Amino acid sequence: MTPFGRFVPGQRVVVVVGLGAALLFVGDYVTSLGAGLSGSAPLLSSSAFYTPAAVNAWVQLVVWLVLIAAWVAVSLFILRGRAEVPGDDARPASPANGTPD
Repeated sequence: MTPFGRFVPGQRVVVVVGLGAALLFVGDYVTSLGAGLSGSAPLLSSSAFYTPAAVNAWVQLVVWLVLIAAWVAVSLFILRGRAEVPGDDARPASPANGTPD
């Protein structure tokens, strides 16, 4: 049984959405490393400038693809149904005397 086996489907969806939000923040942080305001104290309006990204576009693409792949893999693990046990069917147990219903 998975660690999420006791969760109902609604709780599993909440975990998957929360994981997606966390990975969104991680991806945003990783792809924006080195970007931001730089320069000296803003004595003049032109003394500070914004650098849009310090990471190449293809590196950003790779980071996002890896994070999306990780989210999909973990989501499939969390959302998959409970494994069926062989021989465990939904029929009620037969009476104790062994006669069929």
